[in-house]
Amino acid sequence: MNEQTGTQAPAQAGIEDFNGIFQERLRGIVREGLLSMFEQEVTSLCGETYRPSASVHRRAGSEMVTIRTTAGKECISKRRVREMLPSGLEREVKLKSYSEVKRRKGMFDEVLESIRHGASGNGVGRMLGVSASTVCEGWKARSKELLDEFRGRDLSGIDVVAMMVDGIFPGKESCVVVALAVDSEGHKHLLDFEEGSSESAEVVKGLFARLKARGLKAGTARRLLLVRDGSEAIAKAVRHFWPDAVQQECLVHVERGLCGKLSWKHQKEVVERMNRLRGVQGEEAGEEAFEELLEFIRGKNLAAAEGLASRRDGILAFHRLNVPATLNVTFLSTNHIENVMRNSRGTLGKVCRWNRQTDQLTRWMGVALLRAQEGFRRVRGHKELGDLAAALGRAGSAASSLRSSSAPPALPSAGVHSELAGEIGFSYRMSISQPAEILTI
Repeated sequence: MNEQTGTQAPAQAGIEDFNGIFQERLRGIVREGLLSMFEQEVTSLCGETYRPSASVHRRAGSEMVTIRTTAGKECISKRRVREMLPSGLEREVKLKSYSEVKRRKGMFDEVLESIRHGASGNGVGRMLGVSASTVCEGWKARSKELLDEFRGRDLSGIDVVAMMVDGIFPGKESCVVVALAVDSEGHKHLLDFEEGSSESAEVVKGLFARLKARGLKAGTARRLLLVRDGSEAIAKAVRHFWPDAVQQECLVHVERGLCGKLSWKHQKEVVERMNRLRGVQGEEAGEEAFEELLEFIRGKNLAAAEGLASRRDGILAFHRLNVPATLNVTFLSTNHIENVMRNSRGTLGKVCRWNRQTDQLTRWMGVALLRAQEGFRRVRGHKELGDLAAALGRAGSAASSLRSSSAPPALPSAGVHSELAGEIGFSYRMSISQPAEILTI
């Protein structure tokens, strides 16, 4: 009689049977590990089977118990232990290892990770061997803890150099405005968010008020650089809290707006001139590149040219700081916070209907932002952030005096933009996604 070994059976089984064989082997390994863990605790209490210890504990046979695995309920044989009391009576001893297995200490974290990555409540319940209601309760509890942790951080220790603000629309009548900060060392920090029905000035003011209440000290030691899209509501709220802030408009949004107003045959030339504007360094070169862009737009669409001219200050705000062009890739667009919004949609997109009478959206948004910031790295050009901090210093401050005493950097003209862009090593594409509704209600 030929016997098949454990390694031969999966290889000889059909592809449809392999998963079942693998799962059965895996359950057997888990079962043996649990029994071994229980036995070790019993031995520590009662001693070896053949050499009982003189303690107050003794073995009292075994019993069949049920545990939950990914495949469902499993019946195993668990050792029983009795303890002799001073009164002469005995009582049952609960094994700590068995209590831990039954309690499933890490279940909430498993639920959190599964739901964050798009699994449904019923699917997570089947995976963990628990009911859907248990999964929902675990998700609510753990997401509330993470939200409290996210909003309980002290922001007073962040040396904010720049901030980016943008909104995401998880529903037809829901808007969440998010703030991201870049500190003096180039690290990014998701600060907080505020819910509302639209990206209005009042919602943004509520966000800024919350940040100040949590200890954020932006715009005190120096002016604040704030990068935003063309939203006038954000600009109004910024002027209310930081009147002297340097507000830079996202050039990717500017490019997208211009291309939408021109014929397709002229869009390539718009992109080329916008890339020239992104690549130059300093106020003089920025003005030259902007005038070239404005002159081209004026010859194609007068209304678009007038709108572009009215936004000159916001478009050239960063160039007028006369800082190294290696920082252009970071602060001439809202790409950093747009990436956060894109990653957040991956988490929020699982919800089809938001309950406005609960904190559902708040909890989901907090978890989505925590997941989005897991992959944060330093911004490009972080070694030159000292020059940016000095340029943002107010007149008469130590940082401003230090900057004025040093020789100004050489400013390339708009004509050498291609060489400079090649050295910096970046390019922009019109990939900003529309803040369209991604969820249905």
